[in-house]
Amino acid sequence: MIEGRQVPQKPVLEVLCAIQGALGAENQEIFSIAGISLGREWAKTIPRASDVEDLLGKIASYLRDGLQLAKTVEFERENQDYVIRVRGCHLCHGHLVRERHGIVPACAILMLPLGALMENLGVRSARLKEVRKSDRPGDCDMVYSISLRRSGAGAPESKPGTEKVTD
Repeated sequence: MIEGRQVPQKPVLEVLCAIQGALGAENQEIFSIAGISLGREWAKTIPRASDVEDLLGKIASYLRDGLQLAKTVEFERENQDYVIRVRGCHLCHGHLVRERHGIVPACAILMLPLGALMENLGVRSARLKEVRKSDRPGDCDMVYSISLRRSGAGAPESKPGTEKVTD
C-alpha cells in the first residue's frame, strides 16, 4: 500500500465479506491462520518486549496508530485476563457475513496477538478466551488467557487456541 493513501471502507468490507462467504465453514480456521501470520510478521519488526503487558500495549498502539484499524484500541488487565478493547473498527464486517451468508463471521485481528506473543516472547500457552461484542458493529473486547510458560527445552509445545467466540 502506498503510504498515506486511504482505501475507501466499502470495497474492503465487500471483499472481506465475499471471501468469508466463499470459505464457508472454513472461514474461522483460515482467518485464524492469517491473524497468527500477521502477528508473527509484525512482531519481527519491533524490539523484544519486556513482558506480556508491554507487548500487548505495543499491539494496541500498532492496531490504533500503525494500522489505523479503529477509532480507539486499548489494552488492560482484567483479573487474570488480558483484554484488548476495540471501538469503531473500520474492518468489522461480521454483520454482513451473518446477513448474507448465514455463517459465524471470522476476524483475522483476533489471532494477531497470539502470533506476536509466539514470535516476540516465545509464549506458546496463550489462547483467545472470548470475544465480547456489543450491539454496534466495530466494537468488541478481545479477551486472552496467557500463561507465562515459555517454549524451550522440556516445555510442552502447544498451538494457540480459541474458545467461546460469541457474536
